[in-house]
Amino acid sequence: MRNKFRARFLLLSIVLFSVPFSVSLLPAAEARDIYVRLADGVSSIKVTSDGSLKLTDAASKTLSPGKSAVLTRSGSSATVDKTKASLPIRISSSGLLGYNGRKYRGAFLITREFVLINVLDVEDYLRGVLPAEASSKWPAEYLKIQAIISRTYGVRQSLNRSARGYDVGDSTSDQVYRGAGVESAATDRAIRETEGEVVSYGNELAFTPFHSDSGGHTAANAHVWGKNLPYLTGVKEPVTYRSPNFEWTVKIPASQMQTALTKAGVSVGKLREVRVAEVDAGGRVVNFTFVGSSGSSSIKASQFRTAVGPNVLKSTMLTGEAPAVKGAAGEDDFDELWESPESSDKNAALPAAPVPTSSIPLTGGEEARLTRMTIDGIFSSAELMDMLANPEKRKGYLYLGIQRGSGAGKDAPRAETAKVPLPRSLPGASMPALRSGQVIREENGGFTFRGRGWGHGVGLSQWGAQALVGAGWTAERVLEYYYPGTVVRKFR
Repeated sequence: MRNKFRARFLLLSIVLFSVPFSVSLLPAAEARDIYVRLADGVSSIKVTSDGSLKLTDAASKTLSPGKSAVLTRSGSSATVDKTKASLPIRISSSGLLGYNGRKYRGAFLITREFVLINVLDVEDYLRGVLPAEASSKWPAEYLKIQAIISRTYGVRQSLNRSARGYDVGDSTSDQVYRGAGVESAATDRAIRETEGEVVSYGNELAFTPFHSDSGGHTAANAHVWGKNLPYLTGVKEPVTYRSPNFEWTVKIPASQMQTALTKAGVSVGKLREVRVAEVDAGGRVVNFTFVGSSGSSSIKASQFRTAVGPNVLKSTMLTGEAPAVKGAAGEDDFDELWESPESSDKNAALPAAPVPTSSIPLTGGEEARLTRMTIDGIFSSAELMDMLANPEKRKGYLYLGIQRGSGAGKDAPRAETAKVPLPRSLPGASMPALRSGQVIREENGGFTFRGRGWGHGVGLSQWGAQALVGAGWTAERVLEYYYPGTVVRKFR
């Protein structure tokens, strides 16, 4: 896949959420803005505008500096072009506001602590979130899913504003937010079509974390962030799919392992081995025990993953060596067939001729036929990924599948199901999940981990959700599957 598309998954896989809390739903008439932190710890802030700026300070003094202003902190005040103004200061404009090369809707607020906050309506906030958290080329039904869970998270945060004075940051610590400059027609449409819709559990807004790829089974919130939530206990992926992180292997140098353990507060001397202390019902590692020259210590697998780097240890769905498979693939060539997604794509190549694009949507009957083709293995894994990344090719793939199914295209490359069978249960089931008691030892100066998926594993799997959308599931059905016991309802 293209580097840009992979980079988007890098952002997706490390999205982290704050500790869950209970938030009761407000009456539908009560709408609230969201407060997004853009900058703190700075001594000066430069703001711009497409129109005319208007600054109002704590004493209700109004300044009109034109289309640009530099505010410099001075105790409990700020200097604006040699004029003092009392903090906090609200900044509005007849046009879009600008900061650090980005455009923003709504207003700016500079707090007493000199924190720059973007204050805007939740729906406008989502317009700057969705393109950063999902590709606008993804299926329209999936974009509706992303809109609903991102709205739920943002509204939930805004109803529990803490003493810090803002609701969310603009990075992966909450949700990536890039302002008005990244808005797209596809994501805007998804926001409009789901306006006000949130995920609720009883009378409360649900906690709706998401990640790139579960590797076959999502994680329980209690195993990652400590709180037991009945709608986040982990679910099995109901359909098979392949993602760029379908399988992966990483060798972590012993020195890097030692640094990570120190960061996690673990002291065992020179590390000798890593033991799998506990595995959940879905096959994910819950706890590790680290054994060293001066003792042993156990911590959560998710805690270690954070310490060593969530882009290094991609998930806690760890596997052992791939066993030899007889029949479809011989023992000698199995390892070659089950390499990393990048190298295995050579065994599931895209069509020899480019698949045409079309702006004409598929009919209901065509959608059903295309879905049946994917289930029957007409397309290779690389083709399925290409179809997900480029929805405008769906009609072209439908015609390609018709040719293959009818025998009209005998020379067209077929899905490699005879060489590389797609698993019937967990993606990558050929590589068994590690069991409690299994050991990873140092070899040649490092520790080798194998696994499936990418991300913390809690809540919705983005690749899994796209596979379900491809199988004909609605956004509501997908959400109620990944967050069992919840319902999608209107917040306002």
